[in-house]
Amino acid sequence: MLFYTTKFGWLEKLMPPWSNRLTDDEIWNTVAYAWSLHTSELEMATGAALYAANCASCHGESGAGDGPNVEGSPPDFTDLSYTIFVSQADWDEGWRRAHPDIGADWTQAQREATLEFIRTFSYAPPWASLYQAGEGVITGSVRFAEGAPQPEEALQVSLDAYLNFEQVASFTTTLGIDNTFVFDGLDVNPELVYLATVVVDGLTYSSPLMTLTPEQPQAEAPITVYGVTDDPSGIRLSRVHWIVDVRPGALLLAQIYLFRNEGERAFVGRAVEGVETPVTVGIDVPPDAQEITLQGGVLDGRFRRVGNIIYDTLPVIPGESAQQIIVQYTIPVSGDVYTLAQELLYPVDSLSMLATNSPELRIDAPAMRFEGVQTFEGVEYQLWRLNNFGPGQIEVLFRGLPRFDSASAGPMETPSRSTISPPMEPWVSWVMMALVAAGVLGVMGFAIQRGALATPTTQEELQSLRNTLLDEIARLDDLHALGQIDDKEWLRWRSYLKAQLMEAVRHLDGYAARRR
Repeated sequence: MLFYTTKFGWLEKLMPPWSNRLTDDEIWNTVAYAWSLHTSELEMATGAALYAANCASCHGESGAGDGPNVEGSPPDFTDLSYTIFVSQADWDEGWRRAHPDIGADWTQAQREATLEFIRTFSYAPPWASLYQAGEGVITGSVRFAEGAPQPEEALQVSLDAYLNFEQVASFTTTLGIDNTFVFDGLDVNPELVYLATVVVDGLTYSSPLMTLTPEQPQAEAPITVYGVTDDPSGIRLSRVHWIVDVRPGALLLAQIYLFRNEGERAFVGRAVEGVETPVTVGIDVPPDAQEITLQGGVLDGRFRRVGNIIYDTLPVIPGESAQQIIVQYTIPVSGDVYTLAQELLYPVDSLSMLATNSPELRIDAPAMRFEGVQTFEGVEYQLWRLNNFGPGQIEVLFRGLPRFDSASAGPMETPSRSTISPPMEPWVSWVMMALVAAGVLGVMGFAIQRGALATPTTQEELQSLRNTLLDEIARLDDLHALGQIDDKEWLRWRSYLKAQLMEAVRHLDGYAARRR
């Protein structure tokens, strides 16, 4: 009943239907969480003890009806096709009819606690461990590339398991003398994601993301350890996204820079005058930028600023999407004209710019091409693109900007640092996710047709797409956790990305089946 009401609504009680916003799985998860709100971990523990002492011998430790003293065919409490149609009152009535002697002297609270525990055989309350040991096995090896440091002691390999990008289990083992490792007894829940890592000389090297299923309970986890370099020549920008919100008296900008390292060594940084620690990749910001914020770090922390350049201090491991910088800032504008001039410090594969549109706004960007007006959530944006550029400077001239009307503003409303809206407002977040989602699928060369991925060509492309989608879902969750994207947009974009991920995994399973 709860599922039906959530999916189709109850308009008499002003409950809207959610079937157009959430999948059935998401509705079931929401209903399960809502169900858990009326009980507690203590009540569950009480119910578990009573069940173990009085019921498990017949109904089984897991509730599957397979206890050592079972007689007849008791119900399977783990079977959702049965439990979703049975209420607590139904169970209590059946209990009194079938076993009137068991619990005859219990309090009502004890009976309810036992029934609440029985319900957990078909759902997991929030405080329960979501990780269950199983038949999964992950084997891997560590390869030391040319120039990689050779550790004097045996390396520790870590394996972390994530569910919805929350860590639910962690394991460690020692790398063998043949540079191989094995983790066994792993959960084969297909919604879990595994990541193996090693730390060498303070740098973390990781495997691809992996999933296990009951049908495919084994996976390989190759890890490569690289030598290091202070030469940045292998650094490129895979994608750059600029999002410009035009406001009276100000421009609000959010920019995403996705770096890759085409070299054979990890770029650990170089000395720059004015910074006491080596720095790696950098981005240019306009000299009049205010209220600068960076995702994943702060100035004088992870990031360091020298003049108009903000440098990262994290090393850049070889590979695609090796590093990401997201920066937001505001630029006060006194008139109706402004020239945005920014230096791109590395070669760029693809740059896109979205600017909120208005009848008066005119944009002149000689190096870029105009690709029309697009609408996100009812707001129009001018879309501009540029491919295969740089290093070099990009200039964008904005004309017809809305002026700040000081005459109609209150005494405290002036276009200054204290009153301009801070960056990373919700509009930035969902436009950013639209760009990232489109970019993920566009870069991989797949088409979206009626919500499904077109048939891919190779297993490698599918694996790359799966890993990229997992990364983007993780970044989306980070934005939500930081309060930079509201619940509504987080659920919307997470559902979209997860649907594409499930489709990619489905194709991967099909590919593996064909190979068998």
